[in-house]
Amino acid sequence: MAVLEEPIVDLQNVSVTFQSGGKSLHAVDKVNLQINKGDIYGIIGYSGAGKSTLVRTINLLQRPTEGKVIVGGKPLLELSNAKLRQARKKIGMIFQHFNLLNSRTVLGNVEYPLLSQSISKADRRAKAKELLDLVGLSEFEQSYPEQLSGGQKQRVAIARSLANDPDILVSDEATSALDPKTTDDILKLLKRLNQRLGLTVVLITHEMQVIKSICQHVAVMDEGKIIERGDVAKVFANPQQALTQNFVDSSANVTEALAQIKADQGLQSLSPNERLLFLKFRGQATKQSLISDLTELYKLKANILFANIERISDTSIGYLIIVLSGQSKQLADGINFLSQHGVDVKLLATEKKGDQADVKTNIS
Repeated sequence: MAVLEEPIVDLQNVSVTFQSGGKSLHAVDKVNLQINKGDIYGIIGYSGAGKSTLVRTINLLQRPTEGKVIVGGKPLLELSNAKLRQARKKIGMIFQHFNLLNSRTVLGNVEYPLLSQSISKADRRAKAKELLDLVGLSEFEQSYPEQLSGGQKQRVAIARSLANDPDILVSDEATSALDPKTTDDILKLLKRLNQRLGLTVVLITHEMQVIKSICQHVAVMDEGKIIERGDVAKVFANPQQALTQNFVDSSANVTEALAQIKADQGLQSLSPNERLLFLKFRGQATKQSLISDLTELYKLKANILFANIERISDTSIGYLIIVLSGQSKQLADGINFLSQHGVDVKLLATEKKGDQADVKTNIS
């Protein structure tokens, strides 16, 4: 029988409580989190959800009020100060604002964590040069941080975080201050480091786009708790919590599309034989001509208002917002046909019964 490998990060019943104005604030509330070696694990939540506080317990930058923190098989809360300092060297961190030393060159910033090690200046410099080459900044080693772009500064910060050959890299909103193109470049770099170095990456963000770009697993946090977790593709395909659904819809541009449709006066007067539908396709359903089959089999018309398809890991997820029109019996049969073929169907609006030809809407 195969022996399961211990998680490289094991947070057991971790809580962090702050006192403010005589009241207790539960920033992290009895969280259990296990992250396997070599994983790229995303933790997502809005501001104040507790995600940054949680990841800072991984290296005890934030000591938990209660619970256990086990990293690389070591119970960090039980270590002496000297042993804790050694353990922390195996946990690199990068931050939103880079935290570079402006008085040092790029090379000097990367060398800095190595100053406490008993290695020669030549070896230290060679190590720093190797890391700068790894992140694609060899030609900038004599530049100063103020001469670099935001993306270049973050690459320097990443190189510096790798100086002690960590097993884990924690990224705390490290792409939040960057433009989309630079964010994409940094995420590709993190994925390459994960594959090349076997580095475990723990990535904190409030953007689902970041999660779906490189993460293998995700945990959703709200009010100090993890409310949903799992394989990224499965969470995207079938979110169980309303907050997760909001993140997913926003990343797929569904939220913006629904807002535009809600504001469209032309959709405020649906006729009795029209239905405004939101359709979600998963896996094989995205490869079938279901809308064509629907209109042909049931003599219906479909006016497509919005369409998008995304590839998450090995799973395709498609989104459609349509106005479906036809006879009532055919409409009901057609919607049932979609459901039977694995399509999630949500009725957004239909004619409101009564004296006024108004629209009964479920658009939120």
